[in-house]
Amino acid sequence: MFAGKAPFQEFTSLLNPHSRRIVAGIALSAIGRGMTLSLLMVYLHDIRGFSIAFGGVVMAWGALFGIICTPPLGSLVDHIGPKKVMLAGLVISGFSALAFAFVTTQAHALIAITLFAFGGQCVWPSQMVILTRVTPIKDRTKIFGFNFMLMNLGLGVGGFISALIIREDSILSYQIMYFIDSLTYFVFIFFIWGLNTPHAGKYVAKEHEPEKGSYRELFAIKELSILTIAGIILLTFGYGPLQSGLPIYATQYLDLAPNWLGIIFGVNTFAIVAFQPLVLKLIANYSKYTALISVGVIWALSWLAVGISPYLSMFMAGIALCVSQLIFAFGEMVHAPTSPALTQELAPEHIRGRASALTSLQWGISGIAGPAVAGLMIGANLEQLWVFTMAIGVLAPIPLFAYLKRTTEKAKK
Repeated sequence: MFAGKAPFQEFTSLLNPHSRRIVAGIALSAIGRGMTLSLLMVYLHDIRGFSIAFGGVVMAWGALFGIICTPPLGSLVDHIGPKKVMLAGLVISGFSALAFAFVTTQAHALIAITLFAFGGQCVWPSQMVILTRVTPIKDRTKIFGFNFMLMNLGLGVGGFISALIIREDSILSYQIMYFIDSLTYFVFIFFIWGLNTPHAGKYVAKEHEPEKGSYRELFAIKELSILTIAGIILLTFGYGPLQSGLPIYATQYLDLAPNWLGIIFGVNTFAIVAFQPLVLKLIANYSKYTALISVGVIWALSWLAVGISPYLSMFMAGIALCVSQLIFAFGEMVHAPTSPALTQELAPEHIRGRASALTSLQWGISGIAGPAVAGLMIGANLEQLWVFTMAIGVLAPIPLFAYLKRTTEKAKK
């Protein structure tokens, strides 16, 4: 790729036998997720005959249930250890994919999405805790960035495979897709089962540390609380609207053909795979709070590119959206390694599972709020106001990041 072979080798050299299992499993499961997640609404409507409204209910319930079960699962990770929770989550995720393959009623669909949400919320904080524990502090930003790059590569490969498998009006083709998705989770189980390290078990408190923790203790860390609030705002106006609002904006408001969506989001994925190593080298020269401030600015510029698209010819409007996703990708490449690394730095070891769940909660809340705002505003024919709101919204958390940066710098003096 453009980043060159040497940088790629630099990041793989940081992997140890334990972290290698984690990132390989994440990349593998991303292939399955890339095959199925973006086609779920199409599958439920076109193949299983459910209404589009019910498909929206399914997606919303999955996101809401994920938010509900995240806090207790974060506590469970701290209580019994991440490996046990992650293994259970992978088993449940694998069976949820099989459940989708045989959905015939609305009840079946709701059960399948509930299993998917629960399994995902078991896996996410668990894998973050293990990956953090088995990686030295100085290497965590690079490992999180490398992991993000591999995950996007997996999503891109999954999307390509699904395009080869899917046949119009063919239930079997969709079932094959879900079978493969399920298989990726079950293979991931063997990766985690073979983890032979105390870092994957329950943390044993040292003499000066408390044996038990709580979310109250976590929220008492002022910097972490502010970081969480800022993260929710940033993701709500950044990531939240992309998979819901932008496709509608492109196809309904700009009248672009649906084929453009594959190109637009493909640009995003390709940029991440190609340039993540380079971006990691660049942000290593700045503080993590400075990096997060830059994310707001970068994402605002990406929304500006979206905002000018209606004033261009149809072809150039499509190009403008491609440019917007190219710009957005650079913000992702800064955010993905920085935010989780900073959260883990601020969190004590005995409540690391809760801290990782808090990160997951940011995504869950933004995954509901972002599409809700997009649906309301675009549905009311306020497309350009929606774009403007998104651009201002991603700038809103910058004062919070700046405050945290000043506080940290004062503490070091």
